[in-house]
Amino acid sequence: MRHTLWMTLLLLLLFTTNTVIGQMKGYNPKKGADQGAVSVSLIQLIANPQTYDGKKVRLIGFLRLEFEGNAIYLHKEDFDHGISSNALWVDLPRDMTKDQRQDVNTQYAICEAVFRASGHGHMGMFGGELTSVSRLEAWPFHRSE
Repeated sequence: MRHTLWMTLLLLLLFTTNTVIGQMKGYNPKKGADQGAVSVSLIQLIANPQTYDGKKVRLIGFLRLEFEGNAIYLHKEDFDHGISSNALWVDLPRDMTKDQRQDVNTQYAICEAVFRASGHGHMGMFGGELTSVSRLEAWPFHRSE
């Protein structure tokens, strides 16, 4: 529990300052983190959807944008192997530009949106749905060896 608190505080610091993480690419019209969003993992959303239903959430996952398949996956491998139950449908904002979509497509991305447990995207294939997206940016962090 203590580790989770420290990790959440660290992530909030990173999300709210461009001097630490640099300019991130993608969609973020407010130019900052939504302080009202709850930081969660895809695992938490899929395992306990009713807990987060209707709430503003912040998560990181592998994003794939394609016709009838806009989704954020737990891992790139889940996309590669077509495991859509390990993904959430992403309802893209209408004002998101083509360049912003290209900046985040096939990248790990941070997403802030409202989670809908009852939504399952195209043909009901996904573990939930993210609507009212207010942030969708490429996640620039890599662990170097």
